[in-house]
Amino acid sequence: MTGNGLVVTGAPELERLLEMAPNRGGAFGDRARGALLGLAVGNLLGLPVEGHSRARIARQFPDGVTEIDPAEARRAMDDDLAQAVDLGEALVAGGNVVEEFARRLVRWRRENGRGIGITTSAVINLLEEGQAPPGAARTIFEDRNRIAPNGGVMRCAPVALARHSSPALLVRDSAATCAVTHYAPACQWSCILLNALIALLIKGMEPVPDELISAAEADGAPSEIREWAGRVGSDIDELHFDQGHIGHTLLCLQAGLWALKTDANQEEALIKVVSAGGDTDTNGAVAGAVLGARYGVSAIPQRWLDCIPQRGRIEGLADKLVAAAHQESV
Repeated sequence: MTGNGLVVTGAPELERLLEMAPNRGGAFGDRARGALLGLAVGNLLGLPVEGHSRARIARQFPDGVTEIDPAEARRAMDDDLAQAVDLGEALVAGGNVVEEFARRLVRWRRENGRGIGITTSAVINLLEEGQAPPGAARTIFEDRNRIAPNGGVMRCAPVALARHSSPALLVRDSAATCAVTHYAPACQWSCILLNALIALLIKGMEPVPDELISAAEADGAPSEIREWAGRVGSDIDELHFDQGHIGHTLLCLQAGLWALKTDANQEEALIKVVSAGGDTDTNGAVAGAVLGARYGVSAIPQRWLDCIPQRGRIEGLADKLVAAAHQESV
């Protein structure tokens, strides 16, 4: 692992593994749009039961959480989706992505701020006071017992779309944009690994998580990632999203890994993730991004797509991110 302080700027073994993966083409645009729209519907589906236990959700929704409130189409975006859109638009804007994303986060809190997390809000306070990224996030990380919340991994998928053909940039920008608000190594590596999964999926590949994690370990990723990832099988009942630190970045990464391993389709899988409780909107966003990249937007139920706010903006952003990836590879 190379980097400035604790910010990862390179991961040679993981980058080599990604470089070796061919681009199988096919329904590339469908999968790229699916990643962002999957993130959106997962976020929206989980909103009404955020923080609830699995047992409480089962009592209230015996068939699982199956519907999104249609009124969401007219509401301001929740933080998972809003920050993903801001990140994506910062990536296509060009220039210094970190500075542009930080500016957009400050503006977003001022104009919207719906669902903002404690860590993100604390960092934005420092950004508004003039501290630059990643220094602001490092201050909060060190002042608050080196916490590792999921506010970085929830929004990171646009980097996978924009950098899928450039592994070195995928690693660098996954970590750098995460560290605008979330400085913990576990947060940065959650983003790197999730974006590696999504990048391979949109290229038509079937990722092998153990290979990616082994490469990341060789590059200096925290050993706890393998411990958490090792608990993920195809049975969601083996995971405990509603216990302990429900907002931990590695718990959220588990949701993404499970979405890769499950045999359930897009709709069934998202219902299972959200109905498992915990930080349901963020687990749903991460699982939804993986499922969307895996199955494509065509697999997302139309009734869910109809509930996404500013859907056209998000679809257009996915297309622009793919175009940016092609420009990077030229």
